[in-house]
Amino acid sequence: MAFIPLLMNSMAAFAEPTADKPEYSDKDLWPGDVQKTAYAKEVWPIAKLFVWNVTAKDGKETDPKDPANWTVDGKPTALPPGDRDDVIFPTGTVTRLKENVSLTVRHVTVGKGVRVVKALRIKPLGNVWIKADGSVEEMGSFTGPENVFLRNDNRDFSRTQAAIANKIVFNKPVGSSIEILGTVMSWDEMGFFCGTVVIGPDAALVPGNRSTQPVFPDAQLVMMSGSSCHKRGNQPYENDFVVSGQFLAGTPERPLTRDCTLGLSFKTKGETGTIPGVSVGNWGGKNDYGMVVNTKGVFSITSADPKKARLVVTWNGLSSAQHKDPHMPDPTRRFVDIVLQGKVSLNGVCFDHIRKGGIHISNPTVAKQSGILLGEHNEGKPAELVKVLENPIEAKLQFSSASIPVPASQGGAKDDKPGENQ
Repeated sequence: MAFIPLLMNSMAAFAEPTADKPEYSDKDLWPGDVQKTAYAKEVWPIAKLFVWNVTAKDGKETDPKDPANWTVDGKPTALPPGDRDDVIFPTGTVTRLKENVSLTVRHVTVGKGVRVVKALRIKPLGNVWIKADGSVEEMGSFTGPENVFLRNDNRDFSRTQAAIANKIVFNKPVGSSIEILGTVMSWDEMGFFCGTVVIGPDAALVPGNRSTQPVFPDAQLVMMSGSSCHKRGNQPYENDFVVSGQFLAGTPERPLTRDCTLGLSFKTKGETGTIPGVSVGNWGGKNDYGMVVNTKGVFSITSADPKKARLVVTWNGLSSAQHKDPHMPDPTRRFVDIVLQGKVSLNGVCFDHIRKGGIHISNPTVAKQSGILLGEHNEGKPAELVKVLENPIEAKLQFSSASIPVPASQGGAKDDKPGENQ
């Protein structure tokens, strides 16, 4: 009889929209331009819906590949979910899943207050919806050819529920996309290897503060109106972002109608004493930047009104001491810099908190483009902010050397095999 309350909770979960039934027509749940998104236009075949039916105390491991832990349509099942099946961890369940297990599925819904504790590695090939106060601790691999959304309703990135993995890899085939809704954070690395990652309207993408985020040649990182992209704390050394693919703010189909914000880190430039109370030593170097767009990269803005709807490139304002609370504002005035090479279009940008000579450009005509605005917190006068590079800068696309994925365009992201869960 203990199963009955859980089944009732599971049925209650269906009263709300889920990753497999998102109800895009509900204007209170979705951005105003949802009908223009790729994920809303995706057509999915009917699939089985697996519902987790176990409540486990913290510390007790439960095997997600044991069919006894799932129901389908409220009935027992002989097989666990597979890569063509949808899953729900319904409200009322708390689970620690068996260590070193990988589960490839299609759509994933994590109910309110549900903890899906690591080290299960969930590999979703479809939509993901994590409800408020729900959390996952290891969901860091995003592949598959369909256009999908990754939604986390835990918007405050100071809370652990905003993080979904230690390392996040986006590696979808060229032409497919994943759109971020709410806030998605990694504790450490976040890499863009192939395909398109869209930071949706008013959403936030927050990498960890101890790594460089690479955008590989066949990858696009796109910011939409009201969105933000910044680390979870200031990284005073190395580069925040290195772009050999495309970094876009707005698109012709969905131009910016409001400001979005790219928050970059202050760099020590190898100088000691630049962070009060912290002994920097050789921490960082003079060639560290907030963002480097390499020679074959693209940095482009598409705005409906370049004077009012802009990409704001600025300092992230977060604590500059590596191990302090990243959400305590840094009281010291800090400046950032950016390297713009390759194909650059700045019609709708605002540069703020830029150091003298902090806008490094390879082509002098870039500084003469229309639609460039300056904020009130730059270190120097407008003419002092731009520096023309004498030589090209080709920053390294860094990621963990032991686990660097092969881009999908080069045959990677094919480790999720049909039937692997059985």
